[in-house]
Amino acid sequence: MTEKFASLLSDEHGSQLYDALVAGVAMGFPGISVALGKKADLLWAGAAGYDDIANKAPVTLNTRFGIGSITKTFVAVVVFQLMHEGKLRLDYPVTHYVKEPVVQHIPNADKATLRQLLNHTSGIPTWEFQPEWIQRGRGNQLAPDHIWGKTETLDYIANGQAKAEFAPGMSYAYSNTNYTLLGLAVEAVTGNELTLEIRRRILEPLGMKDTFMESFESIPGGIAHRYHYATPTFVRDAGLHECFSEVRPYIIETTFANLSPEWAAGGMVSTPSDLVCFAQALRDGALLSSVMQKEMFTYVPSANSEGLEYMQGIARLLNMHDSMSLVGHTGGTLGFSSVLYWFEEIDLIASVMINIGSMHSGLNPTPISLYLKNILLPVAVEYQKTQ
Repeated sequence: MTEKFASLLSDEHGSQLYDALVAGVAMGFPGISVALGKKADLLWAGAAGYDDIANKAPVTLNTRFGIGSITKTFVAVVVFQLMHEGKLRLDYPVTHYVKEPVVQHIPNADKATLRQLLNHTSGIPTWEFQPEWIQRGRGNQLAPDHIWGKTETLDYIANGQAKAEFAPGMSYAYSNTNYTLLGLAVEAVTGNELTLEIRRRILEPLGMKDTFMESFESIPGGIAHRYHYATPTFVRDAGLHECFSEVRPYIIETTFANLSPEWAAGGMVSTPSDLVCFAQALRDGALLSSVMQKEMFTYVPSANSEGLEYMQGIARLLNMHDSMSLVGHTGGTLGFSSVLYWFEEIDLIASVMINIGSMHSGLNPTPISLYLKNILLPVAVEYQKTQ
């Protein structure tokens, strides 16, 4: 036992936090890593379980996980910074900036504004749930060595492949396409790779040394092995690739895959501690001007559903614990699940990452959301009170 955990286990509340990690592993998570933040400090961090099940390699505090759609929050920050600089406008459609031919043939792309892309009221269909893409992007037709181009996913919804969900602004439908298009807009107006803009505007100023865009940046030390819930629904919709090996009943290893199709919609990897740092800066207004901060955190009535209010690249979950609400984002890809939230009523940030995914599994609520609400948050709130 390390000195760190020996000290931790001597503290009642710290011991309960570590027990909460063990509970996650006992629930079936291969590995789990958690960080808590308070004020501008890292309050607590811990890890349990395996990075690599076969070789029993443990998860450490430095193990990187895919963060999925938490990537969208990074992209939204860059978009608002560019708006502050006058390079983008909230009320312009993406086709004003992006001239890629495929973009011109996406339903609503010429009508929906950047704000509507940011808050998912564009009505633009998502490539993520097109049946053919599911099999090629996450299932039995996946090509292990293929790095997807930035516009390649758009082929699955363009030229009549999919219809608009609704007229822009009339409703809410979460769509990965919105953020693929926003990523293209960032590159169009800056002349730089999206990865470079995220790095120089957010990662480097905040000292986030463990955060990368997988497949588009080299990652020293790599990332965790990845696993996925192979439920009957996943088998039906995605199919089992010949490289998917079963490691436990209904759990397969998908490490050979990559996050390139996710890109601006969900392709980043990080650690919980890095994400706590990001959340602190975003929450406290260190990344955006006061005007842009207000724009990003403005709720849109048509983007609200029961228990959720989606803003621009970030969401508010109502009554998550003891009548308190959370602000942040979740992320899910093939092989990874993550959450990053802070409480509105108390000074506490929580970042949780596991190396198992539930996309296309039909599991609802997801295992990580059940874990967050029923196991981790109650213990984390009590720990925060003692610090």
